[in-house]
Amino acid sequence: MGMSAPPGAGRRKAMSEINVTPLVDVMLVLLIIFMVSTPLIVRDNQERLVDINLPITRNNPDTVDLNSNDRLILRVGTDLKVYLGTELITDCGAARATTDAGEFARLAQPCFEELGLKLGNNPRLQADEALYLAADAFVPHGFVAGATNRLRLSGVTRVGMVTYESQPASVTPPPP
Repeated sequence: MGMSAPPGAGRRKAMSEINVTPLVDVMLVLLIIFMVSTPLIVRDNQERLVDINLPITRNNPDTVDLNSNDRLILRVGTDLKVYLGTELITDCGAARATTDAGEFARLAQPCFEELGLKLGNNPRLQADEALYLAADAFVPHGFVAGATNRLRLSGVTRVGMVTYESQPASVTPPPP
């Protein structure tokens, strides 16, 4: 007695389902990698465990000649004096003396309020709703972020960041 095969058993049928098991395996491995590496980037006692090098903008096609441009320029010097054009807006030098982030934020807050008030009352800035922000390379990032936030709150919708294509040789860090 022979074995009988069901009808059509000689032909293979194409499988129409996608096997997602390898995709799920890869996604779980990536999730674990990100979960393990993320705490290395977060600050631990105000010190980063991973060094971050901010880029210098080279070969930027969107360069603007500041000397022939009529847009307002907000300048922030190393001493945390803020100028709009040639006019001194505020002096936040007291905040520069501390290295504690909380103390820096407390000392800089009145400067940010004064900056927002004066920028909000500037008719040319309110009409243009745009300016360039030229901050010294050694100004704390928190100060630039706070100033940018005050720009946004005062109605400035377009902010251009002034950078160098390469670090000038004449730039030296300020004394501690």
